[in-house]
Amino acid sequence: MLQRWIRLPYRLSILACLAGSALAALHAGYAAGTMPQVSLPAPLLMVCAMLLIALALALLLWRQRRLALRQRALEQLRADAEQTRLASGQRKAREQERLRIGRDIHDDLGQHLLTLKIDLSMLQASAHGATPQLARQLAVMVRNVDQSIAALRRVIHDLRPPALDAGLQAACDGLLADFQRSTGIDCSCDYRLDAAAGSAHGALLYHALQEALANIARHAHATHVQLCLQQTGDTLACRISDDGVGLTGSPPRLGCGLSGMHERVAAAGGSLHIASHSGAGTTLHLSLPLPDCRHDEAMLHR
Repeated sequence: MLQRWIRLPYRLSILACLAGSALAALHAGYAAGTMPQVSLPAPLLMVCAMLLIALALALLLWRQRRLALRQRALEQLRADAEQTRLASGQRKAREQERLRIGRDIHDDLGQHLLTLKIDLSMLQASAHGATPQLARQLAVMVRNVDQSIAALRRVIHDLRPPALDAGLQAACDGLLADFQRSTGIDCSCDYRLDAAAGSAHGALLYHALQEALANIARHAHATHVQLCLQQTGDTLACRISDDGVGLTGSPPRLGCGLSGMHERVAAAGGSLHIASHSGAGTTLHLSLPLPDCRHDEAMLHR
């Protein structure tokens, strides 16, 4: 508290108050005749005293306003940090819930379907040579069970992609490698982030890359795709660009997949933008906040 009062604005205001009080005392002495007269007239001394006192009050009010603005800014930063912390906690809770649901589906429903397929296969073997109608019906049942198992695996994969167990960069490398093998489109990547930043939004970024690559394969007619993941302060930026034919419409028309991705990004506190021109390729810009805002509060105390 003492250090605050000896800062420059307070020192100036104290000096101005003292000078104004001294001039007021001189004026009072001249008016009472107890002090010898000087060349300065008494009204001028009084005016100077009032100006100095007004200057002191202005300095104090200015300093108090600065402190109030800084306090409000600090409170806003704390509120933003608390909101980010709560959002991060909710995101982690959702990820844990997805993991739990995926494990439960795999261990319970997946095992039941696998047992059913084994039973049907044994029934097919034992009914070999039976009526053709029964054989066809069993084949249909086996095919339906296979489709159910495939659909179940897709659901589990969407809840938590197993590739992310090796880290976001490895998962993205795997996606790009598979994409290049299946389409023949050349891919390059640039990673400038640490492991903690990648794990903060790993599933969201992985699905965004999946959706972007699927759209490029279907519509872009591109020859090159570039992925850039970069951490800048408390922001994680992702850029996916291609040299294809671009999107039609201004602004570009979003399909169901990208519209859903836009909603998921917004729910995570981020933003998603698409820049595209006919014949000049398409670039998807995705920005997400990282759950660490402590440096903002530290900057406020400088």
